[in-house]
Amino acid sequence: MLRCAATHILLSLLPLPLHFQGLCIKELNSSVPNAKVPLSHLRPQLVNLISGALQVETDATNIQMLLAGLVFCVQDSTLGENADNLSQHTMACDKDSNILSSAASDTLSSLGVEGSSLVGSGGGGGTGSSDTLDNASPVPPVLPLHLSSPVNPQIPFISVESFPWFDADDSAHGLYVRAIYLVSHCLMSSWTKDVNVSLAGLELLSSLALLNFGAQESDECKCAVKWLCDYIVCQCSRPPQAHSKDLHSMIVAAFHCASIWLVAHPYLLQDEECLCTVLEVIELGISGTKSQGKNGEAPKFKHEKELKPVSMRVRDAAEALLSCVLSQVGSFPSSCGVESLSSLLDEVSLLQHCNSYGGAYDPLTKDTAIQHFRYFVTQNSILLGLLEQPLVNHEDPQPTVTALIRGPFGRFAWTMQLRHLPRHKSSAKQHVTNPGRPLPMNDVGVKCDIAHKYFPESVDRIPMCKADKSIPSLEQVISSDEKMASEHEKMLQILDHQIAFEEIAKRQIESQKTKYPDIEVECLPPPLCQEFQTARLLLSHFGLLSLEALQPSRQTPHLVTLDTSQAGFTKDLDCLDNTNNRTVDTIHIFYVKAGQANAEDILSNVGPDGEIDEHFLEFLAGLGWTVNVHKHPGWTGHISTSFVSSQPPFDEEEIDEGRNGAFYSGRTHILYWADALSELAFIIPSLTPPTASSSGSQGATSSEGMSSGMHLHPGSMCLESASGGGSIAGSERSDSLPPLEIEPEGSSLSSHTSQVSGGGGSDSKSRRFGRQPSTQVLPNHRMFVVWLESLDDAQVFPRNDFLSITSTGLESPNMKEKSIPIYVIFIHPLANGLFRVNLDGQLTKLNLAGPLVDGQVISRRVLGALVRQTALNMCKRRRLESDSYQPPHVRRKFKIQEMVQKYKCEMNESEFYTHLFSTPLS
Repeated sequence: MLRCAATHILLSLLPLPLHFQGLCIKELNSSVPNAKVPLSHLRPQLVNLISGALQVETDATNIQMLLAGLVFCVQDSTLGENADNLSQHTMACDKDSNILSSAASDTLSSLGVEGSSLVGSGGGGGTGSSDTLDNASPVPPVLPLHLSSPVNPQIPFISVESFPWFDADDSAHGLYVRAIYLVSHCLMSSWTKDVNVSLAGLELLSSLALLNFGAQESDECKCAVKWLCDYIVCQCSRPPQAHSKDLHSMIVAAFHCASIWLVAHPYLLQDEECLCTVLEVIELGISGTKSQGKNGEAPKFKHEKELKPVSMRVRDAAEALLSCVLSQVGSFPSSCGVESLSSLLDEVSLLQHCNSYGGAYDPLTKDTAIQHFRYFVTQNSILLGLLEQPLVNHEDPQPTVTALIRGPFGRFAWTMQLRHLPRHKSSAKQHVTNPGRPLPMNDVGVKCDIAHKYFPESVDRIPMCKADKSIPSLEQVISSDEKMASEHEKMLQILDHQIAFEEIAKRQIESQKTKYPDIEVECLPPPLCQEFQTARLLLSHFGLLSLEALQPSRQTPHLVTLDTSQAGFTKDLDCLDNTNNRTVDTIHIFYVKAGQANAEDILSNVGPDGEIDEHFLEFLAGLGWTVNVHKHPGWTGHISTSFVSSQPPFDEEEIDEGRNGAFYSGRTHILYWADALSELAFIIPSLTPPTASSSGSQGATSSEGMSSGMHLHPGSMCLESASGGGSIAGSERSDSLPPLEIEPEGSSLSSHTSQVSGGGGSDSKSRRFGRQPSTQVLPNHRMFVVWLESLDDAQVFPRNDFLSITSTGLESPNMKEKSIPIYVIFIHPLANGLFRVNLDGQLTKLNLAGPLVDGQVISRRVLGALVRQTALNMCKRRRLESDSYQPPHVRRKFKIQEMVQKYKCEMNESEFYTHLFSTPLS
């Protein structure tokens, strides 16, 4: 208890040296009487005290408090130095102008210049983040890349205290390096068995990953990633009896921490040794063993290994890290911005860019657009939508296929062409003109009309004999027989008719005869083909059309055709697109004036007529950036308005809430923050006057603890006061939402899930592997941030009264409101300009997350960043503790498997090949 109280006092002293830099105090243990020193001189002593205490402290609670103090020191020093450097740069540029530079310095110091030191805090969201300035403090000496660990015993151990900069370098970068090595050493040596301390240490490393010091941090970052990999290997190698849910939670958190480091520092994967270490750990997490054995052992190939991951949770985390390495490291944020990791193109937008569209469908619905696509599912987890029509931006009629790929980690659109030459060569085209047929020769000589005879002319001069007259002539035969005469007459008529017909045809041909060459009879090459069955070509190139691929493997073959004509296919496809590939959380912010305990009074504080502290608006600016709900493709705080950016905006007359907090009620705008793994939406519920559009359409449902006369905007956290009776419509918003997707019975991660056996030496026959059916795939909890003008009001804050208006649409319908856990971060501004933070929530085995701890005092510079990180870490711990939680990519994989079972076409090999030769609309 004494050490805990002393640690609390230490945390309260940490912000003072930078906050009161010019304040002089009496020097302790000085031989000179009444000697005074600046308060900033105590900062090195405080940091050394924390570092020393972390190495000897054994109590878990005290360790977490010390870690909170350490991460505060690093971030506060970093932002303070960046603000000072920026202020000095401004003063140097404007030294000839009459500008109050001190006021600018104070403003930058209060805002923290957060965007200049946190990687990815405003990548595509319009935060206005600036570039990081070089640190002017002395650079510590380069440290060894490796430290000793249970995984690398051949490297001699180097004590943390033995580093020459341990007590010398007091710069932000020096604290940064010290924190990395100290926490990494403790994680490997003494914190491996305590789940809360390990999670706190990993959360500290995740916070440090977001800091950017330029090129001077590369060695330290490599060391941090390798220590994380060694930590994962060490935990996975523990004996079977040590494997438990807490151990697997630590491994999952370590994988997540490694992902944050790699995304924030993509140059790490350019190092061959670091890349091999990361890939080996991923292989260990997915398969349970490494292919590269000990020295002298031959490597094991993939098909020779038995799939035995430590647990399915660990395997999911390893798969997420692998996807992050392949698709996010070095490419985040994407061209779509940080708001979306997936492509924003869908069937409708792709079909509108096709040559054959031409506005034929007005309006073009998704049901109509889907009929132009072929849908296949491969590996029971990847949904392929293939469009065989070329896009309008292609000038050449090349065989083109557009693939809309939906997988566990998002939706991606690719356009592929079959080219006989590389693109850089085929762009310089040489159009060869058709030489045509050769010209005729005009000197063919004189044409003579000669009537050829069948007998020579001497025949007529030979006299006739009796033998010549033995055969009667035709006239004699006709004159002697009347029947023959009639037949002869008919024959003459037929001949006359044929002669006349041939004469007419001859005259027509002569009249139509043109000069050589005749276009109608000239041999020309056929026109280029512009319609190809490119889907069959693409599938063949990927080896999916072989007989082996079409054979059923266990439950489903490797390639399955989906029937898009069945009812519900479009709805399930939209449901898959709305299943995000990142974790999503919503934090609700409240402003409580002194003495307020009523929910309606609290909501009215941020209205147009409310008066709030300017520091509160400053704090909001440090949480994230402003996005328009109706143009935002990411998470908006509620499932009904998320992942859709084509909704019509509200009328400008209805948006008159100003920037007094109610602007971020979720009705039109929110505060948003995201990285490659998580999305956060900050919403400020408010109470506003009724509008004509909502006062007559919104119903009311009674809610305990709230006064009557308020209505809820659908898709927002904005309440409207009504003139008549009624109360808050807490459940009105989610009535039209689709039901929560529940995992299907008997589903598995992949076709070989049943082969997976867990770690710990348990009997695979008595244990059921894979995902178990559950009624809850997302943890039910609420996350509140409350700004208190009076700290005493924390005891009477009506948190339960806000449950009905803080729904996100993802909660389980079977859970009652009274049983929903609520986590609250209370912020109280002190008179000296600092802020006191108190944490409150349901105490479980996994304690409240950091980097903030209950009762800590922090500065304005780091208030927004630390509160955001603490709220995010609380939500992460809640997910780690939930038995039924499924990661986003697992939920997407199960949804694809469910669509396979509902819409697959039962066809044999011959029917499948016949189907490939038919058009999608036939």
